[in-house]
Amino acid sequence: MSPEEEKVSRDYSAFVREERQKEALKLHSIDMEIAYEKFCLAKEQEESRKDSVNGERRSNAASRGHAMKIRGLVRQKEARISLSPDAFYEAHEQELLEDIENERKGRLVDVPYLIRAKEQIRASLLSGIPVYLVGHLGSGKTQLAVEAAGDYSRELAVQRKLSEKNNAFEKRHPAATREEKLSFFEKALGEAEKEVDSDALSLRPYFISGSHNLTAEDMFTEKTLKLTHAGEKEPDSRQLEKLISAFTDFVHQNESIMKDMNEEQKLSLLLAGWKTFSNLYISENSGFGTTVEKIDKEVLKALKEGKPVIIDEINTIAMQNLIALNDILQHHAGQTAYVTGVGPVKIGEGFCLIGTGNLSTGTVSYEGTNTLNPAFQSRFTTIVYNYVPQETKGEWEDAGEPGENELFRLIITHLCAGDGSLQLPEPSRMLRELFHLAEMARMSENIFEGRSDTVNADGDTPVLSEAVLSVRGIMHVLDLWNYGEESDLSMALWNGFLSSVTNPDDRNLLLALAAEYGFFRDEDGWQIKTRARGEGALSYEDIRTRKYEYEIKPLEKLSREDVVEILFGRGPKRKELPENLRGEILIDDAAGESSNIAESLDETVRQLEHGAEVLTNLAETDGSAEK
Repeated sequence: MSPEEEKVSRDYSAFVREERQKEALKLHSIDMEIAYEKFCLAKEQEESRKDSVNGERRSNAASRGHAMKIRGLVRQKEARISLSPDAFYEAHEQELLEDIENERKGRLVDVPYLIRAKEQIRASLLSGIPVYLVGHLGSGKTQLAVEAAGDYSRELAVQRKLSEKNNAFEKRHPAATREEKLSFFEKALGEAEKEVDSDALSLRPYFISGSHNLTAEDMFTEKTLKLTHAGEKEPDSRQLEKLISAFTDFVHQNESIMKDMNEEQKLSLLLAGWKTFSNLYISENSGFGTTVEKIDKEVLKALKEGKPVIIDEINTIAMQNLIALNDILQHHAGQTAYVTGVGPVKIGEGFCLIGTGNLSTGTVSYEGTNTLNPAFQSRFTTIVYNYVPQETKGEWEDAGEPGENELFRLIITHLCAGDGSLQLPEPSRMLRELFHLAEMARMSENIFEGRSDTVNADGDTPVLSEAVLSVRGIMHVLDLWNYGEESDLSMALWNGFLSSVTNPDDRNLLLALAAEYGFFRDEDGWQIKTRARGEGALSYEDIRTRKYEYEIKPLEKLSREDVVEILFGRGPKRKELPENLRGEILIDDAAGESSNIAESLDETVRQLEHGAEVLTNLAETDGSAEK
């Protein structure tokens, strides 16, 4: 590269850095406005709930106004992202880093499918309606229930603290402008979130693992036998007071008898009485006894404390025991519900209930589960949560909208470093294989779900009855593969998933499916033989034609910008160049060359730093944008 070209690249990098900083500030400003309007909307809805007869939220002019503002701000943000290459990168870079942080914390990655499910759960819980979350094995529904419940508690806690801070601010500054309110809100939001997160343990929901042995009483109270000391519940001073009081009553009752006694007789009687009372009291309070004590269990604790409770695998609990929840399910926070074996209990603010259950189909049956009584289930909002979207045909270079390949996004996120970069051996080939892994997994999920559009080459509908390559299984495969350190992806797929499939028909079908997506190739020493249903399972010895040997390839680094492009596309093209660059480059506007030259400069800078290192570190250089 000539000195002139290097200068243009440096100037262009500085220009891009500045533009991205500007867009980061604008996007942050929009996000704060959205957060403020959501706070105001929640406040209005809470006020309307308090004023309603049944404690339900009611729409009014003010709440509708906030809802409309939120919609307008969201559209404004979407427009910026769709039109500006810098806004596109800043928004998706932040999304990528949040995905990686969630994965590191053991949380689900917020792909659109998950976000929609969480929003459904949130809306139902805020309306006071319990949620029944159903899906197939490995879909992550239990984790989703835990996260949604925790997010619900956190949102309420932050909202309460924000309301207190905001009310105090409005009293001090009744004539504050919107800009002043937004400035205060941003600061107060950070403080409220920090205060709430400092006591994160208090936000955890109560959790019950359902089983056919679980009784109604197990959900509410537990009776235990306790060996107690007769006088242990009161301090010594109080016990002495009671003894003296009893003796004084004895003296008053016998005053008429003692009238006719001399002093010596009176003293003798009083000493005998005190000794008798003392001995009786010692006898009564020095022994041990067994008492029955009731201990609050998860549902009752959640009711009293105003916390969420999750009943996992709720459809394994006998229906006659679940009916004990009926009165709770049809009442809202602040109202009183009748609890079996306890009596009336006031429902605390923040209480909610989420149940999870496996979804049986014509080909898949989960042993020990029951079909919920329709009348009981009608008290819930039932949400089906299964496997995330993913295309099942084509190459990753030709993939459609990112939202159609969320499973591929989970795979890439799992492999990324904390800064958003990604190291792979032979990246172009490896990305295709990883995309095929996502496609194969989604096809196995389609078959497992009994999707009617899944047919094999003979026109028959394949069936998986026990095994499916779920997200959990994919992560096992990726961890065993370990960026190709000791094996290729085919061997990792065998060791991490296929070898553990015990159903012969399922294993044979999954092996054939993997071969269709380019794994276990003949030239690599594999041979996948077709077997009919009912035949024995293919073993490693059956499919391996020669000793396994693997050549380790060096890792190549892809920058954060590369990863953003892989997951979200290239984004809009840059249509204009700054004046200083226009002066350095001869541009014919009439010929429409500005856009092409900008695109060429983007590629030049990426190549200059071997994987776009300059652009990767833009946010980390001096003068980086505020987040």
